[in-house]
Amino acid sequence: MSRSETWFFLEQEGYLARSCLCNGLSALRKANLGDKKGLFYSAFFELSIGFERTMKLILIIDHMAKNKLVPPDSNTIENYKHNLLKLFGATKDVCIARNLTTLDSFDAGSLSYILLTFLANFADTSGRYANINKLTGHRHQTMSDPLVQWNDIVNRIIREHATNRQRQYARMNGQIAASASGGMTTSLISDLNKQIPDVDGLHTRASELDVAAKYAIFALITLIASLREVLDSAYRSTRMAKPSGQSGLDDVPDMKEFFQFACADRKYVMRKMRWP
Repeated sequence: MSRSETWFFLEQEGYLARSCLCNGLSALRKANLGDKKGLFYSAFFELSIGFERTMKLILIIDHMAKNKLVPPDSNTIENYKHNLLKLFGATKDVCIARNLTTLDSFDAGSLSYILLTFLANFADTSGRYANINKLTGHRHQTMSDPLVQWNDIVNRIIREHATNRQRQYARMNGQIAASASGGMTTSLISDLNKQIPDVDGLHTRASELDVAAKYAIFALITLIASLREVLDSAYRSTRMAKPSGQSGLDDVPDMKEFFQFACADRKYVMRKMRWP
């Protein structure tokens, strides 16, 4: 079957969303202190864009399924801006209309929703430009330092999700590093709170950041996999939405194929270092 121009636009948007999500997950897995601190920002940028585009794809294709494959007008999508929580609410409405329970488990207390809320704050101008806004005294300073906020999330993950063995291993790494230095080494590397810890604290925190990244990525992968199911439901509805007598052009790609990397297998995700 030949493909319409709409098909190719949706395909390109699917690749865009996939690339942003995969790049963001890979950056988050590698991000840490020192010269890897910039990877946190790379992760936040890519993930916020990836989730935004994924949910907008859901809304566009759901609209097409209900309106004889006609996409929504620009205002319908533009009104969401970069508001990930508003988009998530609209995506949940799609689930309700379709009798899907896919997103029911992502309530305000779930780690996935906490992370999405953080990314929503980062996607706002005051988040993406937090450093420049502080430097220039800009009026948009409603979000505190993104790295400080991420540090708080890491603390919560270590406290509520990490195992005792993982917490003990992080502390042991710090103690080994301090012992190896014999008290003769001074750290010049700052943590996410702009403090310079001692050698023990530095290595302990680096280990904790590594552990927290695994849990955060699993929570995000779980959310992506669930969004994929909503997207697939909307896509399947479009297969029956073409008006009779219309040309044989194919208008919508099989969108779930762009998100097959989101395998919500805990052991697999916790070991993985790079996506896809």
